[in-house]
Amino acid sequence: MSACVFCEIAAQGYTDTELTVFEDEHVFARISLSQKPGNHGHVLVIPKKHLPNIYELPRELDAPLMSALRLIATAVKKAFLADGVHIRQNNEAAAGQDVFHLHFHVISRYEGDEFETQKYERLELGVRKALAEKLKRVMKNERVGRSSSPGHSSCL
Repeated sequence: MSACVFCEIAAQGYTDTELTVFEDEHVFARISLSQKPGNHGHVLVIPKKHLPNIYELPRELDAPLMSALRLIATAVKKAFLADGVHIRQNNEAAAGQDVFHLHFHVISRYEGDEFETQKYERLELGVRKALAEKLKRVMKNERVGRSSSPGHSSCL
């Protein structure tokens, strides 16, 4: 069995942590390597625990995962001035899952953006770091206006 890339990333030190835009004890989120040309800001939201698909998700991760998804979706919409946000999650090869560790895609969407006809492109590390910084700035500014609650997650 080959190693799980998301488990390796969760263990830290594997790739550049500058791409991580959110992390708490259960979940992390990072800019995706692949982005569609008009929809930059594609973020992957990933449980730290290895789970092959949604069927294996334990109930105790429901709230932390949904909270992270809401936070990232809101930040993507604001940071990239999106008209909407697309949240996608695939289970099993027949549904398009290609990394067999549960993860969600949060993608900026725009009226008439031709998302369905565009092909994904791999972005250079520097471009992905810039996207992550833009997103982190918005998330930091959003935290300033909120009251903190116990156990509130950190934005990196």
